[in-house]
Amino acid sequence: MNKSILFLAVLFCSTSIEVFGQNMGDTLKCSWNPGIIGTGPVRGLEMSYQTNTNYNIRSSSDVYGNGKSEIDYNRVFKAKLHFPIFLNQKLKIAGSIEYSDEEFHFDDIPVNNYSLYKSLNDKNLKSVGGSLYLTAQLKRNMFFMFRFNARLKGDYWKEHIGDVSKYTFLKMEMSPIIGWKVNSKKSWGVGLAYSYTFGDPLLFPVFVYNHSFADKWGVEALLPARIKLRYQPSKLCFINAKARLQGGSYSIHFNDPELNDFKTLELRRADLNFSLEIEKGIADWLWTSFECGYRTNINFDVTNSNHGFSLSGSKLTNKNSIIDSSVGGGVFYNFSVFIVPSKTLLKRLGLK
Repeated sequence: MNKSILFLAVLFCSTSIEVFGQNMGDTLKCSWNPGIIGTGPVRGLEMSYQTNTNYNIRSSSDVYGNGKSEIDYNRVFKAKLHFPIFLNQKLKIAGSIEYSDEEFHFDDIPVNNYSLYKSLNDKNLKSVGGSLYLTAQLKRNMFFMFRFNARLKGDYWKEHIGDVSKYTFLKMEMSPIIGWKVNSKKSWGVGLAYSYTFGDPLLFPVFVYNHSFADKWGVEALLPARIKLRYQPSKLCFINAKARLQGGSYSIHFNDPELNDFKTLELRRADLNFSLEIEKGIADWLWTSFECGYRTNINFDVTNSNHGFSLSGSKLTNKNSIIDSSVGGGVFYNFSVFIVPSKTLLKRLGLK
């Protein structure tokens, strides 16, 4: 047997771990574990491609004045792998590694001299990093969950910023949560999150709620970041209605003499997405998903990377941004292929 395939199979063999309310298999035997029955397939190894339809952008700046253009091409490629680290009856630790590449293409950029658009046009904005997931029993049906991720995000691969420390591009997020497993169909929890969900790094409260309220229906929520209503028409099919607040930050280089005081700046953005997703299993171990929805922008601003995080939402209207932009909404499509660590797959590989 090919050693690389065997290695991945060994990783998948133990991925029966609970990660923020998703059922990872045998962990349902633990009365405290936040996983519930009826949730969708576990995405062990996943690759996805997302594209957005064209949309308008208008910008204002005390340095550059006003500008406007149209983004006629915006795509994101992602690859992600989940794997176990440590498992027992009262403590479960898992990890993931992830790579993504995003690109913008502006319309009529040769005749448009606005610095933001020229600097972003056809630039590959990369994200490389990983996450650590921990769930532990506190007492009886009470549990503690913790998620930490760290990523290098931006154009750090460019030669012209070789003198900038890699830590300039380091973005970190974390979420501690305490919760309760009500029964095999319901769990909930409360906690805090420090993340770029709103574009700027913010510390805010979160509420987790997972409930299978009928044979084929359920809801999964991590508020205020996301909520999903799911329906399972058959064993190998899920239909999901989703609302998701998605934000992030890229550290980027502007090759402009007016910004020589800054070696890097941050592009901070946040979108609110509404979508319908169909997950379909080709086999119990190989699945695809297609998602279509509408994206509306909350912010798309360029700021000095030295700006710290806030304990409230006041920075959503940050007056210290170097460039403030208003971005139009638009339709997006996402296609994913992922491998599920099912018993069938493990048996075929001789590991079950």
